[in-house]
Amino acid sequence: MNRRKKYYVWLFAGMLMLAGPLYSQNGKTLNDYINAALANSPVLKEDYAKIEQSKIDSSITGAAYKPQLNLTGQALVAPSYGEFGYDKAITNGGNYEAIVSATQIIAPRKEIKLNRTISSYTRQSLANEARKTENEIRKDVTDKYLNTCLLQQQLQFYLGSDKFLQNEKNTLKTLTDKGIYRMSDYYQFAVEEQSERTQVVQLYTQVSQSLSQLNEACGITDTATYTFVVPQLDNYRQADMKQLSWYVKFQFDSLQLASQQALLDAQYYPHLSWYADAGIEASQPDLIYKSFGNSLGLNLAFPLFDGHKKELKHKSLTISESIRSNYELSYSKTYSTHTIFLVKQIQDAGKLIVQLTSEEQQVQEWMKVDEAQLAAGNISITDFLIGLKKELEVKNDMAQAIINQQLLQNEFNFWNH
Repeated sequence: MNRRKKYYVWLFAGMLMLAGPLYSQNGKTLNDYINAALANSPVLKEDYAKIEQSKIDSSITGAAYKPQLNLTGQALVAPSYGEFGYDKAITNGGNYEAIVSATQIIAPRKEIKLNRTISSYTRQSLANEARKTENEIRKDVTDKYLNTCLLQQQLQFYLGSDKFLQNEKNTLKTLTDKGIYRMSDYYQFAVEEQSERTQVVQLYTQVSQSLSQLNEACGITDTATYTFVVPQLDNYRQADMKQLSWYVKFQFDSLQLASQQALLDAQYYPHLSWYADAGIEASQPDLIYKSFGNSLGLNLAFPLFDGHKKELKHKSLTISESIRSNYELSYSKTYSTHTIFLVKQIQDAGKLIVQLTSEEQQVQEWMKVDEAQLAAGNISITDFLIGLKKELEVKNDMAQAIINQQLLQNEFNFWNH
């Protein structure tokens, strides 16, 4: 055996040793990967963090309408230098104060209520964004899992076919030695076997890459390999399109814009607030002991003219609502068309699976006959290899059809969450 042949033998043997564990470990399901991805996703964690931040922001907004307390202190000396110095009518020669003051906005109450309403819509909208993120993660992980399933099945097919070819090659070698088949037939058979070994090596690389991508998407550092079982995804559909996470987004956007319009009007209502203070305020240090006092009052502010800012802001919000409405309309049309198309594709995939099942049974019968003919030396190697390739083709087509149907179902479920 020359060096090149030895190299291929050892390469294939090593590949089989590596491929072996792919089918020796079980226990990881699609749900395991989805749960890991949901637990490890930084995007989803950010969504949840934003919800918590919105609660804090809401509390900050509400705090602005509660009594505000301040403690201020000052010690000011304005000395005179002969005829020079600050005018004492302004400075009193000095100022000494320590005052606790309080103030609170008491009107308009509608502005307070609208701010709370907008904060509530913001939290609900963020929760819906987290729901959308979860759906996107589920779809992405499921697609990667299904693609890995397909590659694993294809690898199994080629491993089984190569094992079959090795067994038949021994039979063919015996028949070639007896002169029933030519040596060129034997080499043609050997070349086909080598071709399938190359395909096995390529598929094993693809499986490893696909598993790596799946683990990365899920935040999994486990390097072990597992046998995947093709999942049967349930047909999921919301009874009402308005409950879909994508559509709910448009609803919350509309409510927030309407509330912002109302809040803008409320900000131009008369604003009433009260204030109070108590403490020490004196112009001379020796007067501090008798300068204790307090004051109470009301402040009223009524906007008269703001340079048309209010009207301009209303126009801007109206444009935002128009943009939102256009997206909502477009989504409604796309949803109806796309889901109908997906249902048709899923049905067509089911019909293809039925057709391929019948074809697979016929090819299996064909190969049984060809195998018997090869043992008797009554079939050409070319015809035998044509049958073998057809068997692999049908198996691959069947696996592809099943996976494709599940990918379409996954897409359908994604659009209906």
